[in-house]
This record gives sequence, structure tokens and C-alpha cells, in this order.
Amino acid sequence: MKNQLWWIETRLFVKWGASTPKWHIHNSLYIFEGLTHAGYLRYSKKRTLLRLSLVLLILWMTFPLPEANGQGEVGLFTGISHYQGDLESFNLDDGLKILLGPVIGAHGAYQINNHFMVRTDLLYTRLSGDDELNKNVSSKGRNLDFFAPVIQLAPGFDWNILGFSVDQPDDFTLFTSVGAGIFYFNPRTKYMGDKVSLQPLGTEGQFLEDYPDQHPYSRIQFSLQFGGGLKWRASETMILSLETMLSYTFTDYLDDASTIYITYPELLEKAGPLTAALANREGEYLGTEPVIVPTGTARSNPDTKDYFGMITIRISRPIDLWENEFKIRRHNNKTIPNPKF
Repeated sequence: MKNQLWWIETRLFVKWGASTPKWHIHNSLYIFEGLTHAGYLRYSKKRTLLRLSLVLLILWMTFPLPEANGQGEVGLFTGISHYQGDLESFNLDDGLKILLGPVIGAHGAYQINNHFMVRTDLLYTRLSGDDELNKNVSSKGRNLDFFAPVIQLAPGFDWNILGFSVDQPDDFTLFTSVGAGIFYFNPRTKYMGDKVSLQPLGTEGQFLEDYPDQHPYSRIQFSLQFGGGLKWRASETMILSLETMLSYTFTDYLDDASTIYITYPELLEKAGPLTAALANREGEYLGTEPVIVPTGTARSNPDTKDYFGMITIRISRPIDLWENEFKIRRHNNKTIPNPKF
């Protein structure tokens, strides 16, 4: 096989066996093997998102800002993401094997009242899937894999179930969130040592005049957000949150796989050798010449859309807000405008 499961940059591979867990972050910050073995640093040519997110969080919390008793909050978050779609992203046959991606982002929120907040997230993550993890023999033989950077802007609403105020010390609540987002993604794979973007190739005949129903997909898509978590005002200047969020997308092409095969000789002639090679990789799996699959054979399932989930830890600061040149203060959940002199 291609060994891409192990070497695609910043992909997190976690394996729990029967007795000993193994954590791998390849081309990333560190690698841990076993419970008692010491971790060691592996430096990559690029700084990892995990290291960057840690530095940003430390700077954010140590940077001196005035105390705030306001109606809003701004902050940073980091965590992990997991893709679900037409390619496999986990396997339970020999312990848990799961593909996770890093998440880093910034968010802001405005408190409407003690139960509702308007929020906006801007985040980056990386999704991945690999047929090598599929326990179905025929799907494993399809031999597709991908990784996709994702940048998403997602406004939404929080419902603080127990009530929450950003200016009340030690306030705690459970919350649920709903929202809608717009995101950019770029599915890629690794072939002969190079990273290749898949959308411009048209691996399912999207750019061939003979197949007008195979429309090219846009790399800018919309999503719906559903989630929730825990929120706690730890101090006058810090709010901590643990959140899970599901992003349901309106595309089946996060992984560049959705509909049918176009036979290898036709793609080779009309789209070029790279498109033909990456549209059908079964020959690589078998160690043979390219496998000829008839045009119209199902390559994936077009009836379901792809989605991804995230678990994030958020650190925020309460902020003062201004309205009509009056600085807004809060006292006992009442809005008190400062007088203007």
C-alpha cells in the first residue's frame, strides 16, 4: 500500500490495542509509543498547527488586558476533528484505529440575555479518510485516500440551559448550539511522493463533455452546525468551555468520491495519466497494472452527504461593549449606561 496513512502531514493516528495505547502525530509535534516509553520530538519542515494553537492560547491568557464586565466574550479554541463520509476513518478490528485532525480557531459571542447568545466561529481543521481502514475487502481494494484542509466561518446561537452571564463569577451552565456555516475545502492525496489536489482533475469525469451529468463540484460549500457542551466562568477574565459540534455539509465531495467510475482508458485519453491513475487505484493495491472498471460502475454512494465532528476546548475573555457612545455596564443582570460628560 501507499503508506499514506502514516505520512500525510499533520494527520493524527491513534491506536488503542488490547493493552497498550499508541499515539502518533506524524510530521507533527511529537510521537508517543506505549505507556512507559518517553515521548520524543520529531521536527517537520513546517510548524504544526498543534504547536501554534498551544502558543496562541498561552499568549492569549497571559497578555494583560483590563478587567471586563460586559455582555460579550472573545477567545480562542483548539481540539480535534473527525470525518465521516464515503471513505473509512476508523477501524475496530485490531483495537481502535481512528483518523483525527487538528482544530484551531477564534470565536466571539454577544449575550442577548442569560439564556441566549449570538456567536461566530472562524476555524481551520484538516479531515482525512483512507480505504485501508475499511474492513470490507472490496472497499479496501478501491484503495482511495484523501486529506482536506478546511476553513469554516460559522455564525450561530447558544442556548444556556441553566442560564449564564459573562459578568457573574463562577457561573456554570450546560448549553446547546445551532448554526450555519460556509467553508472552503480542498481534497488532496499523495501520489508518487507529491501532494495532489483532486478537484481540478475531475476523477469522476466532471470535465468531460461526454458526461454532462457529472458536474464539477465547488470547493466552497455550506454546512449546518449542531452541538453543545459545558461552560464555566473560571475567573473575572476567563471563561472555559468544552464543546462538541457536528458540521453537516451539503456536499458529498469532501473526499472527492461520490458517484461513478469512468473507465481507465477513456480517462487516460481524455483527461490525462494523472487523473486516470487517481480515479482508480485498485491496481496499486493489487500490485498490478491499472484495473479496467466499466464506465458507470459505482465508485461511491451519492445518496449521502459527508459530515465531520469536532471536540474543542475554548478559552474566552469577557469584554465590554459600546452602544450609542455609552459604555455598557452590568449589575445584577441589569443594563446600566454610563453617563456621557
